[in-house]
Amino acid sequence: MKVSIILGTRPQIIKSAPVYHALRKKGVECDMVNTGQHYDYEMNRRFFSELDLPDPSADLGVGAGTPNEQVSGIIGGLGKLFAESRPDLALVPGDTNSALAAGIACSKSGVPVAHLEAGCRSDDFRMAEEVNRRVLDHMSQVLLCPTANCVRNVRSEHVLAGSISNVGDTMYDSLLKFKPSIEKLDPSTKYDLEAGYAFMTLHRAEAVDDPEVLRRVLGAVGSLGVPVAFSVHPRTRERIKEFGITTSTNIRLLEPLPYLEALAVVREAKFVITDSGGLQKEAYWLGKPVLIVRNTTEWGEIVDAGAAFLAGTARPGIMTGYKKIPHVKERAFRASRRIFGSGDASSKVVRVLSAYMSGHGNN
Repeated sequence: MKVSIILGTRPQIIKSAPVYHALRKKGVECDMVNTGQHYDYEMNRRFFSELDLPDPSADLGVGAGTPNEQVSGIIGGLGKLFAESRPDLALVPGDTNSALAAGIACSKSGVPVAHLEAGCRSDDFRMAEEVNRRVLDHMSQVLLCPTANCVRNVRSEHVLAGSISNVGDTMYDSLLKFKPSIEKLDPSTKYDLEAGYAFMTLHRAEAVDDPEVLRRVLGAVGSLGVPVAFSVHPRTRERIKEFGITTSTNIRLLEPLPYLEALAVVREAKFVITDSGGLQKEAYWLGKPVLIVRNTTEWGEIVDAGAAFLAGTARPGIMTGYKKIPHVKERAFRASRRIFGSGDASSKVVRVLSAYMSGHGNN
């Protein structure tokens, strides 16, 4: 069979990399199609190199634009691509605009979809990602869920997929593979980071596109009294400049970090502040508490374990969460393998895909 992995953002590349290598190891013909949703080199193509991935077989180059423009551009580009060469199955990771558009394009072209990281739910429909992931689950024939809770979510919604499996989290596969390399890095020296620093990222529209929310979050973080290494997403940097926001002196602005260096910075941090779903997990796996600057999360398992706190975007919630950080116990991180698997998710994904295609033949 031929499998096309359709991706366009940093988290999608990280989730897909171990699956690509596992498919190739089993002799499966596999290529990667880049939508170009993250068009900045630091946010996209550098990750292909770091994760030992080949150049994409096609690059749709959708770049910047409104969500509607991005989705329509990807649907049109994939439609043309599939007309020339249609894969037997498309693997679509995550919950981005690229993921939603890929699902729609595959549905219209008769290409079965395997959704990697299916079943995640925050129940916050103000988030584009929540709508994307729910719609994609219902369009997919194979649901590859990272946790048992994600399986329960799709079953409770009566999603009519042909295959639903708890395979574990492929991002955990990537982290374990590169952990020895991460431990050799010295990011504090390279980036001149102060002892006891927190690592922060912000990129979701709900946090950065509203000037009052962004100003409120950065103001609250600035009042914590700890050094903060802030890896600034290009979108967020534009908004800070557009809104005329001046950050506190304890916040150190950094460019987007390469994958391994970002994990090394997390590993040496005291704690993490983020609105990113992927970083919540990476911090958890590296034993770091997380302040989630959102009111909901798709990874409630980490909050339930006592390793993360929903702080919201207002000063009182962020201060309350910060005061809980010193009281996080090591046992909060012990449930990782029970929740997210033992680091062999990509092998399980290959088995599930092979079984599905064996039962359905070449469409």
